[in-house]
Amino acid sequence: MVQLRAVDRENWRDCAKLELHPAQEGFLAPNVYTIAQSKFETIHRPRAIYEGDTLVGMLCFCHEDEPEDDLELYWLFRFMIDKRYQNRGLGIAALEALLEEVRTLGGKRLRTMHHPKNDGAARVYQKFGFTKIGTLDDGDILYEMEV
Repeated sequence: MVQLRAVDRENWRDCAKLELHPAQEGFLAPNVYTIAQSKFETIHRPRAIYEGDTLVGMLCFCHEDEPEDDLELYWLFRFMIDKRYQNRGLGIAALEALLEEVRTLGGKRLRTMHHPKNDGAARVYQKFGFTKIGTLDDGDILYEMEV
């Protein structure tokens, strides 16, 4: 069973050591950067992704911050499964767990994005039910779904 846990004093170093396949490098910021950023951007919610007691990935999400009190729109802005655990359905299971957490927080919509050359992310997001809604200024592909 996949579950999301807070990134904390006990697991942050292990989260920082998670790796992507070489072909995926450059598609998202390193986990250590995401963890550090969350200490200054207090609306960021980093989560370690576990299958049972095994750490398999990490994600980070937040509510819309312009306006800051928009608690109906959430953003998944970092999401990775370690290269050793990809292609096992763990990404989809982690997204399901994220949706449950966003629902609990009152979220109604979830957005995410990916690098235009990240075909693996596109497949996962589309399979999960996200709809492409545009392109961001930096070229990233933008997706949204109802929660």
